[in-house]
Amino acid sequence: MVRGNKLSKPRLRFAPSPTGSPHVGNIRTAVFNYLYCRHTGGTFILRIEDTDRERYVEGSLEEIMLSLRWMGMDWDEGPEVGGDYGPYFQSQRLDIYKKYAQELMDKGRAYKCYCTKERLEELRKYQASNKLPIGYDRRCRDLSSAERARLERECPEPVIRFAMNLEGTTEFDDLVRGHLSFDNAVQDDFVIIKSDGYPTYNFANVVDDHLMRITHVIRGEEFISSTPKHVQMYEAFGWTPPIWVSVPLILDEQRRKLSKRSDTQTRFVSYIEDGYLPDAMLNFLATMGWSSGEDKKVYTREELIEKFSLEGISASAAVFDLARLNDIQGEHVRLLSVDDLANRLVPYLQKVGYISSSPTNQELEYLKRIVPLIQPRLTLLKDAPYMVAYFYQDDFEYEEKGAKKYLALENTPALLEAVADKLEPLQQWECETIEQAVRSAGASLGLEGGKVTHPVRMAVTGRTAGPGLFELMQVIGKERCVMRLRRAAEWSRSQLTNC
Repeated sequence: MVRGNKLSKPRLRFAPSPTGSPHVGNIRTAVFNYLYCRHTGGTFILRIEDTDRERYVEGSLEEIMLSLRWMGMDWDEGPEVGGDYGPYFQSQRLDIYKKYAQELMDKGRAYKCYCTKERLEELRKYQASNKLPIGYDRRCRDLSSAERARLERECPEPVIRFAMNLEGTTEFDDLVRGHLSFDNAVQDDFVIIKSDGYPTYNFANVVDDHLMRITHVIRGEEFISSTPKHVQMYEAFGWTPPIWVSVPLILDEQRRKLSKRSDTQTRFVSYIEDGYLPDAMLNFLATMGWSSGEDKKVYTREELIEKFSLEGISASAAVFDLARLNDIQGEHVRLLSVDDLANRLVPYLQKVGYISSSPTNQELEYLKRIVPLIQPRLTLLKDAPYMVAYFYQDDFEYEEKGAKKYLALENTPALLEAVADKLEPLQQWECETIEQAVRSAGASLGLEGGKVTHPVRMAVTGRTAGPGLFELMQVIGKERCVMRLRRAAEWSRSQLTNC
């Protein structure tokens, strides 16, 4: 199979390191890989690059897989799935890396380096103080047999370095950045096998991409400076490199590189916990550095898969705009059916005790009556418990400003009692009959419009704003509404008495 051949099925990998909770930038890279595979009918591979044992963080692997599965981006090959090109954990492939490191040494393209950490640190200090390029000075590259034997005795666990070309340039084409050229004179002989026997990222990455028949490498543009190393290794092995695709950086809202120091939350799992929808996050991340060429904000998963192309990836940095994410999230919330949204809200309402751990049909039906009232205003699912609180709680407190404005008026007790008296005998509890009764009670006291509805809303919900008053009263029910109106009238009288 020729790499990049349009007649072949693409094979792409997402290759995170379990060194911490996945970053939104990591997941954006996974999104591009996933969408291109699904668009082309290719294979989406998850490979875990876990060779940096010092930085390994317990639980981060589980968070990576949780994030991908939550996004609906199931992998075709990889952990817990298997495949023909495993193992898919680099820590389980050490013998493979040793074999290919030896092949490079046999070809004269790699060598053992016996330099101590202390010597390398002194070298860096010297280079920095003399304003020289920072890098290894290749002291061990051309040792005599006698020198090598002596150093072998002194340092039985050397590292292995790749011997970069010393002259000329390393050139390659990037699908986003175009033709790139790097001067070999400033390239470093980098470590490919560490003293503990584990490979470095640069080496294992190339070996695995070749053996797993990866056709396209989609990754962040921060890896462009490493690509000359990879290109030279492909040449040294006599392998055909994949198609390089460098996606743009993500900036925070201050247009700095998105990082832990940014005000923007970078931990991806936080967005899951906050109640964002998978399809909303997919929509947002896919359009952060990619465009279909249309003036379009909201995409379904199916539309993204249909329209995604590598040619649509921008070379310009993308900004993580939280307001835009929330806008897209709200649009996707409104795309959900009532049943779907209700089911998604159940865990959030269970946490606060509004719904039992094993919901009854009655509980679910009641929730489905509430959902259409909050859906137009709901953005984050985690906000639902607050939005629906007065549908479940009768002993709520009144918002302070609203209470002073609407419940502390002299005519409020009489108004609320009059409304309760009008509602109590109603035989048909529907929006129209509720509205007629409320307005009729107000008219009997010479009140109309907001002078009636605002105090009633405060009495029934404890708040100044929310869904349609008569619609929410219909859902809450006659008995509870009447009880709340009389409770608020009593509260209002007590406030007036104390003034």
